[in-house]
Amino acid sequence: MSSNVPDVVRKFALLDLDAFFASAEVLRDPSLQHRPFAVGGGGERGVVATANYLAREFGVRSAMPGSHARRLCPHLHFVSPDHGYYRQLSRQVLALLKDVTDQVEPASIDEFYLDLSANTQFQGSASLTMEALRKRLREELHLTASAGISNQKMVAKIASEERKPDGQFVVAPEQVVPYIGQLTLKRIPGVGPKSLERLNQAGFYLGRDVQAAELAALQSILGDKSGWLLYQRCQGIDPRSIVTERVRKSVGVEETLRTDLFQLRQIDLFVNDVLLPQLLRRLGTSRWQDTHIKTQTVKLKFTDFQQTTVSRTGAKASPSIFYQLLREAWERRDGRGVRLIGLSVALPDPDDQLQLELELE
Repeated sequence: MSSNVPDVVRKFALLDLDAFFASAEVLRDPSLQHRPFAVGGGGERGVVATANYLAREFGVRSAMPGSHARRLCPHLHFVSPDHGYYRQLSRQVLALLKDVTDQVEPASIDEFYLDLSANTQFQGSASLTMEALRKRLREELHLTASAGISNQKMVAKIASEERKPDGQFVVAPEQVVPYIGQLTLKRIPGVGPKSLERLNQAGFYLGRDVQAAELAALQSILGDKSGWLLYQRCQGIDPRSIVTERVRKSVGVEETLRTDLFQLRQIDLFVNDVLLPQLLRRLGTSRWQDTHIKTQTVKLKFTDFQQTTVSRTGAKASPSIFYQLLREAWERRDGRGVRLIGLSVALPDPDDQLQLELELE
């Protein structure tokens, strides 16, 4: 039996602080504003965490080796990251957003989802609300942010990239499917390089290609779960709500080594002496068997900056499994040294059935 009560139109926004770490450093040192700089390490083993827009004009990007960034921009200035300061500033942003709605989900230190469906301020307009919030950020915290607005989280996130920096973009409910249709599949969250290659080989390049496809065809390329999720996403179906009580999804530690390691024994010792104790502390326990998990993962990054990850499912965390995974990852090194080692565990998520994560890689 149909109801005459209309559905409430969902109004979601994703606020993305522009070049956040770099903007935070300019607040402390205004002289940085007019010079290209990066936050991170500029040495042979350093990595760029983020770069300001002047540096990006030279091609400097996040996760780029510091030495390569210097070659692209010889007069690039490096600033050491201060994560405690960034977290403090992020909390100030969160407090400002909560002046408008308590339905705020910090997606990361510099991204925030807002549910404005029940908001009555600014004539109930999500666009006017985000304009006002971005203005307050500029005036009170001296930070700029970009925003995407739609009736779902995925499209709001993608739309936040359309008017960067310091702009916003709205995708109305009736525009969602055609908007997704004209996107390259690379812009769909969760579609990484390997899955993109498989999709392109099968003739899928844009959202509209997936929209016109049979579900079975996608599942034959990506597998049952991932094919179904991509199909759902491209059809504009994203039922996720704002999560104000964030459940930790994973806990991990990683370290860039002082020198490249070429012997498995050296890696075992480093994991035993440094990484395993760090991970146990982050899990907040003194015994591995007390930690319920979904998977354990080891990541190795090699001297050529290529990396590999190996995972195994399980109910309880186990150091012996980490050592087994290390050996599997080590077999892929092809004579290369190891420059970074990472360990992580994925934790059980009570909302797993609602998470639209492609996990294709």
